[in-house]
Amino acid sequence: MVVHKYKIEDRRRRVASLLAQSMSETEIAKKLKVDQSTISRDVKVLKKMSQQFVYDLAKSNLAYCYKQCLDGIEEVKRRGWDIFNGVNNLTTRDKLLALKLIMECNEAKFALFREGPTIMQVKSMEERLANIESREINR
Repeated sequence: MVVHKYKIEDRRRRVASLLAQSMSETEIAKKLKVDQSTISRDVKVLKKMSQQFVYDLAKSNLAYCYKQCLDGIEEVKRRGWDIFNGVNNLTTRDKLLALKLIMECNEAKFALFREGPTIMQVKSMEERLANIESREINR
């Protein structure tokens, strides 16, 4: 039974890889020498797994990852300013490159803030889903 489970998992990894290469289910079935209905079932499972992955990400890691990105951008920006202000023997070109990096950090940070409301909507939906699930359990 365990060997069979690993065979299925291995096939699904291969199916996911071949789908990423834009192969059709029929082409994948031929390549893997299995029935097309098997590939179709695998695709359904892969979709369900993807949905669960995104849900779990939103539920537990999304806010943390978001904050880590913001902190990383600030660290790069701080080092850019250190380079710009700290070394007198830099060329004008090097100082302009440091300023360009700072500007790109500001743009990246703004892009993350612009996406913030979307992230907050995902978090809100996750909380509403948790409330619904807890009501179902309490019934």
